[in-house]
Amino acid sequence: MKRTLALIIVLLLAGRLFAYDIINPVGGRAAAMGRSSVASQGLWSILNNPAGLAGLDKMKLGIYYENYWMLDATAYKSAAFAIPLNYGTIGLSFNQFGYSKFSENKFGLAYARDFGRYLQIGLQLDYYLLNAGENYGKKSAITFELGIQSKITDKLTLGTYIFNPASLTLRQTINNEPLPIVFRFGASYRFTKEFLGQLEVEKNTELSGCSFRGGVEYEAFKDFFIRAGAQIGTNPQNQQGILTFGLGYKIRFAEINIAGQMHQALGNAVQIGMIFSFGK
Repeated sequence: MKRTLALIIVLLLAGRLFAYDIINPVGGRAAAMGRSSVASQGLWSILNNPAGLAGLDKMKLGIYYENYWMLDATAYKSAAFAIPLNYGTIGLSFNQFGYSKFSENKFGLAYARDFGRYLQIGLQLDYYLLNAGENYGKKSAITFELGIQSKITDKLTLGTYIFNPASLTLRQTINNEPLPIVFRFGASYRFTKEFLGQLEVEKNTELSGCSFRGGVEYEAFKDFFIRAGAQIGTNPQNQQGILTFGLGYKIRFAEINIAGQMHQALGNAVQIGMIFSFGK
């Protein structure tokens, strides 16, 4: 019963058959900072803005789990791997939203390169698979996403990202159901060595209005981070806003990030992610 109820809620919130939750920014750090991520660097950039992979200096492996409204049917799982090479960084990713009766799956192959201080570019090819159960079967699409970052100064970084710029569609559907085009633009500013702030805006062509996100990060002591953020939109579905918070800790070969979010109508969600580093 809980699974059926969760599926109904997801479909109603999406306003259509396909929810496209797997396009949301992921990673425990981003989740704690209101999902602001387009100007961030690191492994989870592979799913948020692939340009952020360009600065990796070690091979990394990450896993991430998120649970909407504390129900199994609304679980979100991700995994990513990236390795820096002489000619850039390459990576593989997988993320899934849903359960056996209804799930969205995305497989990605990414490449990012640094063209100097002012330009980092990333490209990811995606295979999207929707399993909508016995009534609708499986639908698929191949698309791509493109990201750009620019380190304007030592403190200010700008980021731009677009998903599905060619407006590709899901095959095997009567009307060639479109995948949305998602555009994000934002900035990250380091006020001090310990304190960082981020802001961004997102436009999804399948939703009216825009989403606004922001977050802060404070390094309370060496390698221990406290984070908070918020997300609000002009679309009637998300006008109430979401508050987020979380903690992060790094050790020599790994880092763990946990986050939580509070929504006035839908309740709470929890997120946890781990990243492992390999090499010197």
